[in-house]
Amino acid sequence: MVRSLVLLSLLIVSYTMTIKINGCTCEEVLKQEECDNYHPDGNINCDWNEQKNTCDSDPKVTCSLIDGQELCRAQSVCGWVENKCVDFKQCSDYKETVDQKCNNINHQCIVLEDDKCGKKKPLECESLANEVCKSTSESICVLYGDPAKCITMKSCDQGSYNEEQCKRSFGSCVWDTNKCREKKCSDILVKDQCRFFSLSLQPSYATLCHWTAEGKCIDGEDEHYTAETCFSESAYSKVWKDNKCQSCADSPVDSKALSIIMILFAIIMM
Repeated sequence: MVRSLVLLSLLIVSYTMTIKINGCTCEEVLKQEECDNYHPDGNINCDWNEQKNTCDSDPKVTCSLIDGQELCRAQSVCGWVENKCVDFKQCSDYKETVDQKCNNINHQCIVLEDDKCGKKKPLECESLANEVCKSTSESICVLYGDPAKCITMKSCDQGSYNEEQCKRSFGSCVWDTNKCREKKCSDILVKDQCRFFSLSLQPSYATLCHWTAEGKCIDGEDEHYTAETCFSESAYSKVWKDNKCQSCADSPVDSKALSIIMILFAIIMM
């Protein structure tokens, strides 16, 4: 029982190093130098309010101020409707059944097979033949299973068919002893690269790392950061508050990892 609880604790520690990139909102940023030029997502700018000494959020694009259809429909958050630029969420909100009229709303909109205005779905790996799967660059498509079939790679172990497939993870996975495994901070041998690395299989998340005085790259923890490094070296997911580095409200541990931990905990307690 004790051994199982120790194992569970180690799993929790390892997963807490995976954190959401740009997880802080503008309002959570407490320093002017960190507020300036910070963009929590592609559609928000952060601006320092000198009167209030706070970091405020402003829309990066105001659709109603855009003049012209082509400029409007090129913006992911805007749509050209009734000869004016309006806020846009999704193609399916519009009932156009003619392809050109549907596409005129936003560049990503097309009429689908069911004659509805929508967004073209990405290629599904499961639809590819095995030979095509080996060379396609449409997605992270890999051969997996016995018998092997084409799937969308969701975890590093699924890239163990061969080294080439493992490398399609663009840095998230490492080929080790004829198997594909998740990259670790300890795999990084250069100090300048030992900060954080994004996970291409989950591009909104990053693993935090820290370079030790002994010249090793280890998992990053809150106590490793100072007031100067907390925000920039935590993938913009933590801020210095109350004399310590703390996670922002929108920087949770990956929900999938939490689910795994809860399942393991339930098994141990049975």
